[in-house]
Amino acid sequence: MITSTAYDARSFLEAHERDPWGVPSIVLFEALMGSLHGYIDATPEAIIHSVTTSMEVLETTRQTAVEGHELQQALQERGASVDQLDALIAASAREHGGRFATAETQFWTDDVRAVLDVEACDPH
Repeated sequence: MITSTAYDARSFLEAHERDPWGVPSIVLFEALMGSLHGYIDATPEAIIHSVTTSMEVLETTRQTAVEGHELQQALQERGASVDQLDALIAASAREHGGRFATAETQFWTDDVRAVLDVEACDPH
């Protein structure tokens, strides 16, 4: 069950334009892979420039891995486990005390939101 309406991408960015942004290095990698496979129409250099000038790239560390495990364990206990890589990305937000913004609908449930601070962002 979705507990709140998802923002469209433009509304989401406008609502949070003054907030500090961080993105796990894994998400930068996903964007680069999107470019490689034709899902993102930008060069790797343009993607790197865009990401690094607008937000901090957060390292994925041992602590991130431990946080990801703890998050996934808490979600499993609620019957709401998520994709492993997505759990690691969400763990990065949790590790840094941030709010996790995602278009991944698997995170928009009440069970997940009971464990993780999630902002639904619909890219459409």
